[in-house]
Amino acid sequence: MEKPATSPRSGRTLGPPIVICDKVVKQFGSNVVLREVSLTVRQGEVVVIAGRSGSGKSTLLRCIDHLETIEGGTINACGHLMGYRVDRLGRRTELPDRKVARQRRDMGMVFQSFNLFPHLNVLHNITLAPVRISGEEAAEAERHARELLDKVGLPDKADAYPSQLSGGQQQRVAIARALAMRPRVMLFDEPTSALDPEMISEVLDVMIGLSDGGMTMIVVTHEMGFARAAADRVLLMHGGEIVEDAPPDAFFDAPESEHTRLFLSKIL
Repeated sequence: MEKPATSPRSGRTLGPPIVICDKVVKQFGSNVVLREVSLTVRQGEVVVIAGRSGSGKSTLLRCIDHLETIEGGTINACGHLMGYRVDRLGRRTELPDRKVARQRRDMGMVFQSFNLFPHLNVLHNITLAPVRISGEEAAEAERHARELLDKVGLPDKADAYPSQLSGGQQQRVAIARALAMRPRVMLFDEPTSALDPEMISEVLDVMIGLSDGGMTMIVVTHEMGFARAAADRVLLMHGGEIVEDAPPDAFFDAPESEHTRLFLSKIL
């Protein structure tokens, strides 16, 4: 029987594996971006992925959500073999778009850019997908959206349009929009990189709140303060590989990889 894992951050017992990447290969032409990357994330775990630009960290997130197809290996997320089916002979075929879309409902993704619809107010930005894609009743979607706006600290912005919001507020709306689909896993791709410094903390505070609430999160970021405060594990990617995977204390205070030591020396 598998031994339960415990969060080093909160002391909570983590659930079973919910995202499993097994020897994932991704390449663009002759450029190999992911080199047999393997990663397991448990339910309720917060994993931060760091690394230099071009190390493969954002590509890995996009592959987990099947925004990018992979050339080798498998990704199992929320009980689904993401984007593919495998027959008895091990042959892999890609699933139709509609089935991939159903698989993606279990995962919310927040990007660097906010991608809000400029012609819709905040409330409609958040309720659009639950109503159109999940078939949720409009009244229930609105009730949930208002709860989420309260959670991200914007209860008074339901009727505002994106152009009337700061960058930090827009990113918090984007987080609420992703949460509106009731995902089991949240993926964040450098969610603060497009923000002015004074707006970064308001977004990170929302993310810390999600982590404290037990949300499973995979976060690509350079915000090492967030990694120390909220992560159960911190990974470093280099050259398309995971070269360090450790709890925050070990990652920052006693890294095993020379790549990690060099990375930390340049950003801390």
